[in-house]
Amino acid sequence: MAVDIDFLISQLTLEEKISFLAGESTWRTAGVERLGIPNIKLSDGPSGARGEIFGEGVPAAFFPSGVSLGATWDVALLQELGELLAEETKSKSASVILSPTMCLARNVLGGRNFETYGEDPYHVGKLATALVKGVQSQGIGATPKHFVANDSEIDRFHGNRVIPTRALRECYLKPFQMVVRDADPWCMMSAYNKVNGEHCDASRKLLTDVARKEWGWEGLIMSDWGGTTAAGPSINAGLDLEMPGPPTRRTQSTVSALIEGGEVDAKQIDESVRRILHLLVRSGRFDDSSDNGEVCLNTPEQAAKLRRAACAGIVLLKNENKALPIHPSKALKKLAVVGPNAQRVVAGGGGSSYIKAPYWTSVLSSLEDRFAEHDTEVVHHRGANVSRYVPTAPSEQCRDPYTNYGGGAVDWWHGHEKIGKPVATTHVDDLYFISFGDRPAIIPNDFDFNFSLSTVLKPRTTGLHKLSLSSIGPAQMFVDDQLLISETGELREDATLFFTYGSEESITQVHLTAGREYRIRIEGHSHDRQLDRSLDTRIRPMENKFFGVRFGYEEADYSDLPAEAAQLCRESDAAIVVVGRDKEWETEGQDIPQFALPGDQVRLIEEVAAVCPRTIVVVQAGTPIKLEPWIHKVQALVYTWYQGQELGNAAADVLCGSYNPSGRLPVVFPREVEHSPGTMMPLEPGVDTSSVYAEGIHVGHRYLDFLGISPIFPLGFGLSYSSFELSNVRMVEHALTQSQSVIIHADVRNVGGSDVPARQTILAFIAPVGKSYLTMPVKTLCSFAKTPELKTGEGCTVELDIDAYDLGVYDALSERWIIPSGAKFDILIGTDSSNASRVGQLDVEIEISWVHCTST
Repeated sequence: MAVDIDFLISQLTLEEKISFLAGESTWRTAGVERLGIPNIKLSDGPSGARGEIFGEGVPAAFFPSGVSLGATWDVALLQELGELLAEETKSKSASVILSPTMCLARNVLGGRNFETYGEDPYHVGKLATALVKGVQSQGIGATPKHFVANDSEIDRFHGNRVIPTRALRECYLKPFQMVVRDADPWCMMSAYNKVNGEHCDASRKLLTDVARKEWGWEGLIMSDWGGTTAAGPSINAGLDLEMPGPPTRRTQSTVSALIEGGEVDAKQIDESVRRILHLLVRSGRFDDSSDNGEVCLNTPEQAAKLRRAACAGIVLLKNENKALPIHPSKALKKLAVVGPNAQRVVAGGGGSSYIKAPYWTSVLSSLEDRFAEHDTEVVHHRGANVSRYVPTAPSEQCRDPYTNYGGGAVDWWHGHEKIGKPVATTHVDDLYFISFGDRPAIIPNDFDFNFSLSTVLKPRTTGLHKLSLSSIGPAQMFVDDQLLISETGELREDATLFFTYGSEESITQVHLTAGREYRIRIEGHSHDRQLDRSLDTRIRPMENKFFGVRFGYEEADYSDLPAEAAQLCRESDAAIVVVGRDKEWETEGQDIPQFALPGDQVRLIEEVAAVCPRTIVVVQAGTPIKLEPWIHKVQALVYTWYQGQELGNAAADVLCGSYNPSGRLPVVFPREVEHSPGTMMPLEPGVDTSSVYAEGIHVGHRYLDFLGISPIFPLGFGLSYSSFELSNVRMVEHALTQSQSVIIHADVRNVGGSDVPARQTILAFIAPVGKSYLTMPVKTLCSFAKTPELKTGEGCTVELDIDAYDLGVYDALSERWIIPSGAKFDILIGTDSSNASRVGQLDVEIEISWVHCTST
């Protein structure tokens, strides 16, 4: 239907206009019924459309992590997955998905690196653009985030990123500029952090001067959840929407007073209302304002797409003596699959992106299925304990006392005392339970409630076992009605659990008997600290909107796990060691505490490799880890990242050779953590922590190039079971103007090695020749292309386009992009950043300059 936005704005009262400036609830905007203006529902991404309930909601398709999608280097695949993500968003009755995450993986210890596509601005911008195009082609709004430089979780709500102008423009803003230019996203999300002294949500320079005026973008900008730091400054900066609702900053009284006092112009409010109404028009909400609830699609077609996408991101880093692929054969009588991540599901990193999938696969279960009809025996051992905390109590050892299903039950009461019967009872599968605006409808949204989480625990062994409790707000743990732990719920500056909103875990030990059932009860109530946010900006956003408890349980185990696993491998013909991190080591709210594999995993690898020559290591992680010295002791190394619900099937497809690995590294793998630029950042949080981006434009592989340090694996590296030949590289179009690209063709041929078709990725870099007008990186990625699947003997021609916008540098003095006359560049073509050869030179005869580029 045709909607006259100007007319609607003229009919709105000031109170109604103010209501549009903040969410009505956690996942919905406000509407005005008298004028027929509907609300709009948003859903978390980027790993899938979770819907409005954390943890225990309707299952949703769990996509491969962003870094795995980055490893595909496949623009067409990202657009296809964007279409699938839109389909999932519709299944949750939402119209906007909070995806993609576009911040650069600046430092190897970044807690949310797994969410983004990689380290390189051009690469991230290209893939994000493709995903946004796919999402919005289906009538769903995408939300690139977090604008800008939200690349560390240390003091993430208040930390200040001190970024030189060129680095800000050429590295951190560039991916957003690319996606605005080429995909016109309907929304963007501002970051929590400060950039050069200004909170992003209150930076008029970023939100209005750059994104709107300079880039000409007309979409809506919302805050991250709880990321509106002040009402007046954020409105004046151009932040349209405070989320979540009800508002904390932009209350009716606060905004009205700001207008009356002349601190906020009513015209600015009209502009934000206009953008919100425009989003409603784009999403079709005026045509269909229904809310049909949330459903789980879980179709075979979806599963096949996710499996293919997961396979495409897996990177083969080492394969000596053709250790891979593993095929059933007479010589392979026993296959050992060991390691802490072999049997358990490690689908993604932690935080708001984590999803309850309709099903899970593990590496062990998928390999067992693969060898079930053959004579090969598959044996397993955990091999190491890598839990960062006391592990969450397993649902297979805990049952709901009401239903006997795995997990537990939550009884709810009004008020802070348990009076009468519960007003509601809900079931939880996971005993790490988080509630965020999704309590039972009968519980009012004023945080005045109490609860009792009950489960029946059945130990498998007798001994002195660990029990732990962490909570948001005060809680107590009882075992058979005996109080064991009393948790105040007091927040600490260095808190890590519950997105940093919870207490650290309290641990006790108690003697339990195998086979006996113990009644576990955790009681608590909402925390009701009254927070004056106008006075205390150091308070964590949304502190009073979260609630949760975590029940940890670990049975006494005095065995030597690595030695036992090694003995099993000694008796096997091959060993697959599945190691890595998980959602408690890599998570929103904290950076990773160490570069090396946690726990005894390095010892496990080395002891297995010492007794089993055919040792294959599979790493599940969202960022590089320290590989030396153990990588030199194993025959094969496969990096699977985090693959969502299809993690096991995808790993088995690659390990067993039914999929020829085509993933290529989206980040450089340094030998030491000190070789990653962000390590000059403070390691402890504090008031107004500042991170100085002293490396400037030398981010990712450029940093190692600048220092002259060789990585253990370069950007773009990856092996296949096939070999490729690159030949006949030629420049088809030599002239470079603001409207004319340089075009390069290269022939790629699969010369054999596997009966399974294979794909190759070709990268193009430019390197300055002689002294340049402004300092440039040693080489800069400026184009890439991926071949189709090629059978042995087949070849194809790939095309690489290099346009002026990929070569320009930002001149802070003139505030424009420029390629000066007389500039000369070598063009390098190859398969990774350390294996690229000069194929020609590009000479710029006439200066090219611009402020903002038009769509390519």
